[in-house]
Amino acid sequence: MNNLFTLRNIALAASLMTFSFASLATGTTNWDFRTSGGNSYGSGSNTSSYGNTLSFNSADTDLTITAWADTNEQNGPDTIQNATAAQNGYGLLNYNRNNDGHYVDNRGDTDMLLFTFDDLVRITGVNIGYYSTDSDISIAAFDTLPTLQGQTWASVASNASFSTSFANIGSGWSSFTSATADVDAQYWIVGAYNSSFGQSGAGGFGSNNDYLKIAGISTIAGASPKPPTSDVAEPSSLAILASFGLFAAWRRRKSA
Repeated sequence: MNNLFTLRNIALAASLMTFSFASLATGTTNWDFRTSGGNSYGSGSNTSSYGNTLSFNSADTDLTITAWADTNEQNGPDTIQNATAAQNGYGLLNYNRNNDGHYVDNRGDTDMLLFTFDDLVRITGVNIGYYSTDSDISIAAFDTLPTLQGQTWASVASNASFSTSFANIGSGWSSFTSATADVDAQYWIVGAYNSSFGQSGAGGFGSNNDYLKIAGISTIAGASPKPPTSDVAEPSSLAILASFGLFAAWRRRKSA
């Protein structure tokens, strides 16, 4: 009886180990991009530092942010150039080459921010620290680092693994959980409403220019882990195998 009790305890521990590993994959990180005062330009020193980066880190992954806008004037659709990524007490800003204000906006040119993570994440929400006029927002996910310089937003969107837009989200936190379910990527674009990235729901898009300051985003790290590349079994597989092995050992002991 004692041996059976011990075997059952070990099997229970194996099951709890499986649950523990699964739980670790569901933790949410709330990123805060606001500064305590003044403007910050990351690795650049002023608003002429086009192509600079802002760097952040969490317990799960590191993040770099760059700014982009379709400011290369030409016949037909404007093409994308790098811009200056900045932050202030309300959140992230985009100073593009047409110097159209300290927002992420779509007045004339459409400003977007590229979020590059070290690992797969799912963006589940956004925090708007401040907006003016309107608050429509677009997001897109990419399986590989997207080429932006010299492209149009339509060509960039055509290579996205996922994209959509949300109308009139207002200030504070908005959840994307249902829209981004099962979407994990290292590379995400977030910015003012951009018709190239589609729409979620109906109405309210494009009626006014959108001026946003992005105070934060929420992410889930490794929400859908990729299959292991080695021959090492996943935790759930190990637990199942352990359970079967323990049961077989108990049967042999009982028969003896």
